[in-house]
Amino acid sequence: MGVKSDPYYGAPTILLVFADSNIPTFVEDGSCVLDNMMIAAHAVGLASCWIHREREMFERPEGKKLMKSWGLKDAMKGIGALALGYAGQEAPAAKPRKENYCIYVR
Repeated sequence: MGVKSDPYYGAPTILLVFADSNIPTFVEDGSCVLDNMMIAAHAVGLASCWIHREREMFERPEGKKLMKSWGLKDAMKGIGALALGYAGQEAPAAKPRKENYCIYVR
């Protein structure tokens, strides 16, 4: 895409998510897949980062060529990617929550 930087932050594992564009909710469905994979990764001690450029990447000729080599149909569209690995440091402690920030309506 015309850049020299690593869009995946040096992660050792990248998971690509595609969805069938013939399904009206393909973007939402693929996004739910990414979200659930992030939750699952955290549950087993992995760090993850949602990368949001796969649609543009796989609409380019080079991306279409890769998709074809993987046996993916033209209707499949890139939704996003998940960079997976172990975090380089511990996550910071959660900041204090705002008091009365949520309003519960009964």
